[in-house]
Amino acid sequence: MKMWTPQTLYSAKPWVMIISGAILALGSTFWSLAEGSWDAWRGLGCFVGAVLAVGGGAIAQMRQQYRARSKWRRDGSR
Repeated sequence: MKMWTPQTLYSAKPWVMIISGAILALGSTFWSLAEGSWDAWRGLGCFVGAVLAVGGGAIAQMRQQYRARSKWRRDGSR
């Protein structure tokens, strides 16, 4: 049985992923530019940040498409 999640938290999850991923990716990029070189940890931080941002965007898009389809089905059944 799935645990109940409040609607505000459920809606905020993909945006938290997008924002934190963007901050991590951009932060590690600017840090590397300031230092003048890349190292493995900064590269990993940039990669993880990009994955978080893209994953959050994909989740938000899938939710939007699902809601649009289910709304269409509800409106069409009347």
